[in-house]
Amino acid sequence: MRRVLWAACAALLLSASPSTWATPDAATLAAHLAAHAPQCGRFEQSRWLADLETRLDSRGHFQQQENGLIWQTTVPVKDRVVLSQDNDALPLGFQVMLPVFTGLLSGDWQALERHFSLELSGELENWQARLVPSEAAVAERLTHLVVGGDQRVKRIELEFADGDRLDLRLTPAACENLGHGAPSP
Repeated sequence: MRRVLWAACAALLLSASPSTWATPDAATLAAHLAAHAPQCGRFEQSRWLADLETRLDSRGHFQQQENGLIWQTTVPVKDRVVLSQDNDALPLGFQVMLPVFTGLLSGDWQALERHFSLELSGELENWQARLVPSEAAVAERLTHLVVGGDQRVKRIELEFADGDRLDLRLTPAACENLGHGAPSP
């Protein structure tokens, strides 16, 4: 009986696709994320402000549009930011983070590799990426990012040079339901 069990386990492992248990390379993960990139979603955000020694929590939703990524905070205050190269009013911190954030959501690792060194771990359906700035303008503000997910980016953790931290949790949502319904789980 024990031999049969071992044989069944071995057959199951051998029949599994290597891509389901091997650490993905950047190109494979990029294609995987691009194929599942959400048009819309909800976010929960927790920001640690080191100089004030306080945490600020917020939530809202995002939507990819032709003119950029719309980032709408709904709680605790309402705020709307258009993350776009064409947005001249975008604060410098957002300008620096724009290619990072849009690259993460769309799986554009090539854009990210222009600004970061990348270390991938895990499996295609449960992966993690550690990104360390390789560009001086980014390194002045950000020490590193840790990103993880499955078919989509689910969490982004940023650590800033000034000691601040930002933790984002992302959940896909139907675009027509963004202004309605329960807050993200």
